[in-house]
Amino acid sequence: MELLLSALRAVDPAAVEQEYQVVRSQSLQLKKDHGLTTEVGSLKDNAKKNRYKDILPYDQTRVVLSLQTSGSDSDYINASFVQGASGDCRYIASQAPLSSTLTDFWRMIWQHKIKVIVMACREIEMGKRKCECYWAAPLQSAAFGPFTVTTQVESRPNQDVVVRTLVVCYQQDVHSLVQFQYLSWPDHDVPYETTGILDLLDRARSSQGAESSPVLVHCSAGCGRTGVICALDYIHDLVVTKKITEDFSVLDLVLELRRQRPSAVQTKDQYGFIFTAAASMLERFLQTPEDRLYSNLPEVTPTPPPLGSTAQQIDSSVQRRRKSSQSTAERGSGVLTSCMKIRAAA
Repeated sequence: MELLLSALRAVDPAAVEQEYQVVRSQSLQLKKDHGLTTEVGSLKDNAKKNRYKDILPYDQTRVVLSLQTSGSDSDYINASFVQGASGDCRYIASQAPLSSTLTDFWRMIWQHKIKVIVMACREIEMGKRKCECYWAAPLQSAAFGPFTVTTQVESRPNQDVVVRTLVVCYQQDVHSLVQFQYLSWPDHDVPYETTGILDLLDRARSSQGAESSPVLVHCSAGCGRTGVICALDYIHDLVVTKKITEDFSVLDLVLELRRQRPSAVQTKDQYGFIFTAAASMLERFLQTPEDRLYSNLPEVTPTPPPLGSTAQQIDSSVQRRRKSSQSTAERGSGVLTSCMKIRAAA
C-alpha cells in the first residue's frame, strides 16, 4: 500500500491529462467492443425524461422499473447499475430527478430497497436548476405520486454536508432511508479539498452497513461527480478487502465505470481528483488502526417506524417530534442513520 501511495503522490499533472485523453478515446471503442446502445433512452416518449439529451443510460446496464403505481407508468428512468469491487451491483448511478420524473425516482428507490442516497449537487447551481427537490422540509411531509415522504431529521454535521433521515409511505408500508447531500462540489469541477468527500463516504458506508441494496448516487447528470464518488468508494472497498495491488490503475477503473454509465468521471480535473483523494484515503488507512477507522464518526441508529404504520401515524409522530425536539433540529445536532425494510418488486 505504501508503494501505491507513493505512486499516487508522484503523479505528474501532465501525465494525468494525457491519461484522461486516453480515457476519452478508449470510451468510444468501449461502446463498439461491448455493443453498448441507448435505444430505450432515445425513444420519443422517454426523451423528455432525460435531463441532458447527450447523457443516456446504456440499454445493457439501465435500471428497469418494474413497480407499477399507475396505468401510465413506463419502465424507463435515466439511471444505471454500476458494479462494485466485489462484482455485485453496488451502486445505482442516476441523473437528478426532473419535475416529471419525481414519482419514477421514488419508484426506483422503493423497488431496489435503497437505504442510502449520496447527492453530490445542489438544487440550484450557477442560476440553473440541477435537481428537483424529492424530499420534504424538516419535520414536514410531501407527496410524490402515491409516495408520501417525511423528513424526520435534517442536520448539518459540517458546512459541506446535509444529512436527512427520510421516511416514505406507500400503500400502508413504511420504510426509512438516509440522504447525504454534499454541498461543496461545483458542477464540472472538484471539491476544494479531499477531507469533506471522504468523510461523507465514511458516513454513507456506516449507514449502509451490511445491507445488500445498492447505494443510490446522483449529481445532476449522474456521470461526472457521480462517477468520482463511485470510483473512490470502489477503491476503498479494494483496500478494505486487501485486493488492491501496486499496479492498480485509475484509468482501468474509470473505463470500467464508463462501460456501465456514460461519461462517468466527466472532466480532466475530476479524473485528477481521484488520484488526490485516493492518496488521502490510503494515508488514512496507514495512519489509523483498522478497528478504529470509523471511531471518529457518530454511530446513531434510530428506531425504524413500526411495520404497518400509516402516513397519518407518521404525521402524528412528526408533530410530537416537532414539539419535543424543535430546538435540537434547528441546531442541526445529531446525525441519524437508519435501516429500512423494503420489498423489491420482481
